[in-house]
Amino acid sequence: MKNRHKTMFPRPMLKTLAEDIKRLVHSTEGYLQILDIMEEIPYDVRQMVIEGLSSFYWPEMVIFFHLLKEEYGREIDEVAKRALTKYRLAGMNVECPDFFNGQFYKAYASCTRHTGRMSVDVAWETGDQGLQIESFFLSFRSDGLHSMIVVDNMPADQFELDRENLMDMVELTYEETCFVLQDAYYLNIRCMNRPALGKFLYKKYMNEEYRKPPEEVKTLWRNLSNRLTPRQLVNSFFYAAKYQDLNYIFSVFSSNQSLENILLYQLNKMLKHGHPLLEAKVEDVKGSQEEAEVHAYSIRLNGRRVWRDDFVLGMTKEEGNEWVIASMDMTDTRMLEEDSAWNPFHMQVTCRIYDIEDMDGLFEALDSVDDIREVEELPYGLHMRITCMDDDFTHGFSFMTGVIADMVINGDEFVIISKDLDAIQQLHSLFNDGESFLCPTGEYQVSLTAALNYISGQYVHFDDILLEEDEELVFEDGMRCITARYVVKDRERVLAKLDRQAHLNIQLPGGFQVYYQIETDNESKRFMAEYILAPNWITASAFGEQDIAEIRRSFEEDMYEALEFDGLEIREEGIFEILTYDVKKQYPDLESNLKELYLNKWAHSYLPSLQGMSPSEACQTEEGTRLLWEMYKRIRHKEKTGYSRGQGKQIGLKDYIRRLETGN
Repeated sequence: MKNRHKTMFPRPMLKTLAEDIKRLVHSTEGYLQILDIMEEIPYDVRQMVIEGLSSFYWPEMVIFFHLLKEEYGREIDEVAKRALTKYRLAGMNVECPDFFNGQFYKAYASCTRHTGRMSVDVAWETGDQGLQIESFFLSFRSDGLHSMIVVDNMPADQFELDRENLMDMVELTYEETCFVLQDAYYLNIRCMNRPALGKFLYKKYMNEEYRKPPEEVKTLWRNLSNRLTPRQLVNSFFYAAKYQDLNYIFSVFSSNQSLENILLYQLNKMLKHGHPLLEAKVEDVKGSQEEAEVHAYSIRLNGRRVWRDDFVLGMTKEEGNEWVIASMDMTDTRMLEEDSAWNPFHMQVTCRIYDIEDMDGLFEALDSVDDIREVEELPYGLHMRITCMDDDFTHGFSFMTGVIADMVINGDEFVIISKDLDAIQQLHSLFNDGESFLCPTGEYQVSLTAALNYISGQYVHFDDILLEEDEELVFEDGMRCITARYVVKDRERVLAKLDRQAHLNIQLPGGFQVYYQIETDNESKRFMAEYILAPNWITASAFGEQDIAEIRRSFEEDMYEALEFDGLEIREEGIFEILTYDVKKQYPDLESNLKELYLNKWAHSYLPSLQGMSPSEACQTEEGTRLLWEMYKRIRHKEKTGYSRGQGKQIGLKDYIRRLETGN
């Protein structure tokens, strides 16, 4: 193992890195630069690089390894402990330094809570000539505590002058500062996204046990939001509902306890679990200076079905002359026809795909685009949008109205999405004017729903969306395998979770382990999920969006410190991919067991190609039988033409028919 490390990381290269660390460990800004360097090292080799750095017996390296322990916790704890033990045995002082020692001075926050984003500036007296300023950018969506900047030795009068020049800033107490930062950080935990670098510094806020009563939370969020008209307030409410920003939602509800209980009941009806909002906006407002009646609608997605809900919201003013929602009634709900103007499956958009060859050049070009705004961070990139309307909640949010183009950076992939071909061509010309930093790889017409799935940042590659669009051909029996990928940060906790959740475990060559989660009822045992565990990553696979969402909820629960979500992929080969010659030889019954579990799952799955029926239900009706025979034709066609990508046949047409005719 040592020889392999030396081959991969020559000592001169490690020494250069260690010297950079030695130079930077003398200031807070330097600590953050060190962490930036660590993040640039690919995750698969990061621990080996850190292990190699322990061969430099310098006092500054003691500080470095304590910094990693404070920042990454269990993820890097064992490597850091080994390094510190080596230093201690060599007679070095390995006591943990104080990474921060100061007294709270003041904090200010922007009055932008209603937008789902905020900035918070916290000043500390550290004994130096000036103040240490910690500036946070918060997003009350999946990216939570998004970013952090530290400025050392800022004069106190300069800090105060800067705050005076920013009229929309409100002063916070230390307790309020902790609460605001904790609220954003909780979203990182809930969504399994890595928070901003600098945890070694801001963990002091997270360690506070301060809890605010609900009424004080409402007051705080209202004070940190701009005053809005009834139209703007309801549109901001829908925006918060889209991202499950419940604390903001509660802040715009009436403080009347009896009214609040009714509002919570209506909110639960609106936020049907797993039904994402695609569009929501106010259509009409009527009222006076004290009361208003707001008519609005939302479009939500439930699997392959699209629903429109209509609402009437009653508005009134409470103390401070602020508008609040006092009542909310869902007056109508209906499933949209396929050809409806609001049905995103019916709309087509154009997607132009590029490989990014020069990321810096791309960002320079993006800076020159007018009316562009960042919508949200994605697991490995950024979603930006060019609009022709102001983003002030006057227009609600839409998947198309006022949108000129969406642009997505996803790893090394860049995608332009628009219904306007001229807009795509203009952007293409802008990005390819002169020195090229993008390499075009394709252009596709896809449904708006498929484009929205990609924009959400859940998929690793655009090709996975193409498989989703073409599922009738690729997934001939209607069973689409979706895989969630995770980085493993605490292997012991992951193994303990799998032992509780899975039912069957096999060992594969190369140190891989495969676990199967099985669903049992009175009729049969059915496949529920497959987990493949490698040394530093794990995948969880299930069939269909509903099952993968359920698997993710149960698998991710209480696992934030152990896992980091890495995206979704469509897995064309499905659960039979592992059945190599060696595996079948080692586990001779595995193939037949997987076939049985798969066929039982298929027989009782509600499939879009069967109009929402399961095969066991479809075979009992005339229309269902007709749809089944159409499915059988696709299966037979696939058998004749051979599986794509060289996939061998695992389940034939006779197996499907026999499962429905005999039940086994």
